[in-house]
Amino acid sequence: MSTITHTIARFVAVPAIICGAALGLAGLANATTSVAPQGPGYSYSPGTHAHPAPTAKPGWNGNHGPARIAHLQGR
Repeated sequence: MSTITHTIARFVAVPAIICGAALGLAGLANATTSVAPQGPGYSYSPGTHAHPAPTAKPGWNGNHGPARIAHLQGR
């Protein structure tokens, strides 16, 4: 590559990379959501909650450990 071509390519590429980074950071800054607190105090929890599975057992013991693995494998 000749010196002139190299200089022109660098003259175009460097600002393009800098502008791309600036646009990426601007998009990242604009992506934040502004949510006002709801209810008493500063509560940022969601207003909707999923219903539990109908066959779920409460607690850690019913859903973990060797007995659970044996149950899943039909033993």
